[in-house]
Amino acid sequence: MNKKLLMGATAFCVMGLSGGAWAADAATADEVVAKVKEAAADVKAHADVALTEFDKKDGKWAWKDTYVFVLDCSNGTMKAHPSEKVKGMKLADLKDKESGKEFGSALCDAAKETNGGWVEYMWTKPGAEGHHRKVAYVLTAGNYQVAAGVYDDKLTAKELEAKAK
Repeated sequence: MNKKLLMGATAFCVMGLSGGAWAADAATADEVVAKVKEAAADVKAHADVALTEFDKKDGKWAWKDTYVFVLDCSNGTMKAHPSEKVKGMKLADLKDKESGKEFGSALCDAAKETNGGWVEYMWTKPGAEGHHRKVAYVLTAGNYQVAAGVYDDKLTAKELEAKAK
Protein backbone atom coordinates (compact mmCIF):
# COMPACT_ATOMS: atom_id res chain seq x y z
CA MET A 1 0.00 0.00 0.00
CA ASN A 2 2.77 2.46 0.92
CA LYS A 3 4.56 1.54 -2.29
CA LYS A 4 1.50 2.53 -4.37
CA LEU A 5 1.18 5.80 -2.46
CA LEU A 6 4.86 6.59 -2.98
CA MET A 7 4.63 5.79 -6.70
CA GLY A 8 1.53 7.97 -7.04
CA ALA A 9 3.23 10.87 -5.27
CA THR A 10 6.31 10.45 -7.47
CA ALA A 11 4.20 10.45 -10.63
CA PHE A 12 2.37 13.57 -9.47
CA CYS A 13 5.68 15.37 -8.81
CA VAL A 14 7.08 14.34 -12.18
CA MET A 15 3.95 15.62 -13.96
CA GLY A 16 4.17 18.87 -12.02
CA LEU A 17 7.79 19.36 -13.04
CA SER A 18 6.95 18.52 -16.63
CA GLY A 19 4.18 21.13 -16.63
CA GLY A 20 6.70 23.71 -15.42
CA ALA A 21 9.05 22.72 -18.22
CA TRP A 22 6.25 23.13 -20.78
CA ALA A 23 5.43 26.58 -19.42
CA ALA A 24 9.11 27.53 -19.67
CA ASP A 25 8.99 26.68 -23.38
CA ALA A 26 6.39 29.38 -24.05
CA ALA A 27 7.68 32.66 -25.44
CA THR A 28 6.83 35.81 -23.50
CA ALA A 29 5.60 39.15 -24.82
CA ASP A 30 8.88 40.75 -23.70
CA GLU A 31 10.85 38.21 -25.76
CA VAL A 32 8.61 38.83 -28.76
CA VAL A 33 9.17 42.59 -28.61
CA ALA A 34 12.96 42.16 -28.25
CA LYS A 35 13.14 39.65 -31.14
CA VAL A 36 10.98 41.79 -33.44
CA LYS A 37 13.13 44.87 -32.76
CA GLU A 38 16.31 42.85 -33.38
CA ALA A 39 14.86 41.34 -36.55
CA ALA A 40 13.66 44.75 -37.79
CA ALA A 41 17.18 46.14 -37.40
CA ASP A 42 18.53 43.16 -39.36
CA VAL A 43 15.97 43.63 -42.15
CA LYS A 44 16.74 47.37 -42.35
CA ALA A 45 20.48 46.72 -42.53
CA HIS A 46 20.47 43.75 -44.92
CA ALA A 47 17.10 44.02 -46.72
CA ASP A 48 16.28 41.05 -48.96
CA VAL A 49 19.48 39.17 -48.03
CA ALA A 50 18.22 38.75 -44.44
CA LEU A 51 14.80 37.43 -45.44
CA THR A 52 15.79 33.81 -46.10
CA GLU A 53 16.69 33.41 -42.41
CA PHE A 54 13.05 33.96 -41.44
CA ASP A 55 11.96 30.95 -43.52
CA LYS A 56 13.96 28.49 -41.39
CA LYS A 57 11.90 26.48 -38.88
CA ASP A 58 14.89 25.96 -36.62
CA GLY A 59 16.84 29.10 -37.44
CA LYS A 60 17.74 32.10 -35.36
CA TRP A 61 14.27 33.65 -35.64
CA ALA A 62 12.31 30.62 -34.39
CA TRP A 63 12.41 29.95 -30.65
CA LYS A 64 10.33 28.20 -28.01
CA ASP A 65 6.76 28.12 -29.39
CA THR A 66 6.95 31.06 -31.79
CA TYR A 67 8.82 32.67 -34.67
CA VAL A 68 9.41 35.97 -36.48
CA PHE A 69 7.71 36.53 -39.84
CA VAL A 70 7.99 39.30 -42.42
CA LEU A 71 5.17 40.98 -44.33
CA ASP A 72 5.28 43.13 -47.42
CA CYS A 73 2.29 45.39 -46.87
CA SER A 74 2.98 47.36 -50.06
CA ASN A 75 2.45 44.24 -52.16
CA GLY A 76 0.00 42.59 -49.77
CA THR A 77 2.00 39.38 -49.29
CA MET A 78 3.74 37.35 -46.61
CA LYS A 79 7.37 37.86 -47.57
CA ALA A 80 9.03 35.39 -45.18
CA HIS A 81 7.59 32.74 -42.85
CA PRO A 82 8.80 29.36 -41.53
CA SER A 83 5.69 27.65 -42.94
CA GLU A 84 5.65 27.02 -46.68
CA LYS A 85 1.84 27.21 -46.55
CA VAL A 86 1.94 30.79 -45.28
CA LYS A 87 5.02 32.17 -47.09
CA GLY A 88 3.92 34.04 -50.20
CA MET A 89 0.29 34.07 -49.07
CA LYS A 90 -1.81 37.16 -49.77
CA LEU A 91 -2.31 39.10 -46.55
CA ALA A 92 -6.02 39.39 -47.36
CA ASP A 93 -6.15 35.58 -47.06
CA LEU A 94 -4.83 35.58 -43.47
CA LYS A 95 -7.92 34.69 -41.49
CA ASP A 96 -8.61 34.13 -37.80
CA LYS A 97 -8.90 30.34 -37.41
CA GLU A 98 -12.17 30.62 -35.46
CA SER A 99 -14.03 33.71 -36.64
CA GLY A 100 -12.75 33.67 -40.23
CA LYS A 101 -12.09 37.42 -39.98
CA GLU A 102 -9.19 38.71 -42.08
CA PHE A 103 -6.33 40.16 -40.00
CA GLY A 104 -3.53 40.82 -42.54
CA SER A 105 -4.60 44.46 -42.95
CA ALA A 106 -4.71 44.86 -39.15
CA LEU A 107 -1.06 43.75 -38.99
CA CYS A 108 -0.14 46.36 -41.62
CA ASP A 109 -2.09 49.07 -39.79
CA ALA A 110 -0.47 48.21 -36.44
CA ALA A 111 2.99 48.43 -38.01
CA LYS A 112 2.35 52.10 -38.80
CA GLU A 113 2.18 52.97 -35.09
CA THR A 114 5.23 54.85 -33.76
CA ASN A 115 6.31 51.97 -31.50
CA GLY A 116 4.68 49.26 -33.56
CA GLY A 117 1.46 47.62 -32.49
CA TRP A 118 -0.30 44.44 -31.42
CA VAL A 119 -2.91 42.38 -33.26
CA GLU A 120 -4.93 39.57 -31.68
CA TYR A 121 -6.21 36.53 -33.59
CA MET A 122 -6.73 32.78 -33.25
CA TRP A 123 -4.00 30.69 -34.87
CA THR A 124 -2.39 27.27 -34.84
CA LYS A 125 0.36 26.87 -32.27
CA PRO A 126 3.48 24.88 -33.20
CA GLY A 127 3.37 21.50 -31.48
CA ALA A 128 -0.18 21.92 -30.14
CA GLU A 129 -3.63 20.86 -31.25
CA GLY A 130 -6.43 23.29 -32.03
CA HIS A 131 -6.48 27.07 -32.29
CA HIS A 132 -4.95 29.38 -29.73
CA ARG A 133 -5.10 33.11 -29.00
CA LYS A 134 -2.05 34.68 -30.57
CA VAL A 135 -1.12 38.31 -30.06
CA ALA A 136 1.43 39.49 -32.62
CA TYR A 137 3.69 42.50 -32.24
CA VAL A 138 4.49 44.14 -35.59
CA LEU A 139 6.94 46.89 -36.50
CA THR A 140 7.90 48.56 -39.78
CA ALA A 141 11.45 47.86 -40.99
CA GLY A 142 12.31 49.74 -44.16
CA ASN A 143 10.07 48.40 -46.93
CA TYR A 144 8.79 45.52 -44.81
CA GLN A 145 6.90 44.82 -41.61
CA VAL A 146 8.39 42.42 -39.07
CA ALA A 147 6.24 40.53 -36.56
CA ALA A 148 6.18 37.72 -34.02
CA GLY A 149 3.46 36.55 -31.69
CA VAL A 150 2.94 35.23 -28.23
CA TYR A 151 0.35 32.57 -27.48
CA ASP A 152 -1.36 33.89 -24.35
CA ASP A 153 -5.01 34.15 -23.41
CA LYS A 154 -4.50 36.43 -20.42
CA LEU A 155 -2.47 39.43 -21.61
CA THR A 156 -4.53 42.61 -21.88
CA ALA A 157 -4.16 45.36 -24.48
CA LYS A 158 -2.88 47.75 -21.81
CA GLU A 159 -0.15 45.29 -20.71
CA LEU A 160 0.90 44.73 -24.29
CA GLU A 161 1.07 48.43 -25.16
CA ALA A 162 3.37 49.03 -22.17
CA LYS A 163 5.78 46.35 -23.43
CA ALA A 164 6.11 47.93 -26.87
CA LYS A 165 7.48 51.24 -25.58
